[in-house]
Amino acid sequence: MKTSLQTNLHSNTSNLRTDLHLQVSALGICIKGEENIAWSEAKKALNIELNTKGLANSSISHVSIEVIHPAFLLLPNAYNDPLYRVALLEKALGELCMDGNELHEQVCALVDSTLLYLIPSVWKDELIGLFPLAKIDYEHVLGNEIQKSKLYIHPRIQVYLQENHAYVTYFQHGKLQLINVFPYEHELALAYYLHSIRDAFDIPWNQESIRLQGPDSVNQKLIEDLVRLNIPLA
Repeated sequence: MKTSLQTNLHSNTSNLRTDLHLQVSALGICIKGEENIAWSEAKKALNIELNTKGLANSSISHVSIEVIHPAFLLLPNAYNDPLYRVALLEKALGELCMDGNELHEQVCALVDSTLLYLIPSVWKDELIGLFPLAKIDYEHVLGNEIQKSKLYIHPRIQVYLQENHAYVTYFQHGKLQLINVFPYEHELALAYYLHSIRDAFDIPWNQESIRLQGPDSVNQKLIEDLVRLNIPLA
């Protein structure tokens, strides 16, 4: 996970602009690539972090949030009509999917689509309370993965592991073939899912085939179990 705190000084040095980059999920807020801080502890922990840099919450002018949440739908732009997209989202995620959530969208120009995703309202309320004077922008981890995919030369399954969910994107011959989230309870279910992707798309199976990211990707026991189940990991 990549999280950073940046300060940008303009020509007028008295005008200090501070940008903050965070990840948020059901586990809480991630600061500096460390363990997630629970939502209930976020205010205190962020105050400590900012104070060590001589800053205050009121000095933060812009916050970039990367959202990790399983409620999303990648919609081709040809179907991204305001009259129908909520209906399509409800068909994909369930009629009550909007309850307690707010709809956001992220342009994915590389695949001529828009990623629709939901953010729990309580998360947004908490973030607004933490940074009352800041402009807050949101992006989804999968939308960001799509944007980075143009850098990959060889076919590769990108897997972001967190909270027993595998967020997956796969490009083949320069085209997006798969974007999905798979909840799993144990390594056998995750291995079966990855093997299913391999079989469906006839992917060459080697150590370049899969890239694991996210907090659960450093779970050594999980990695060893996946290797034992013939998942090629470096």
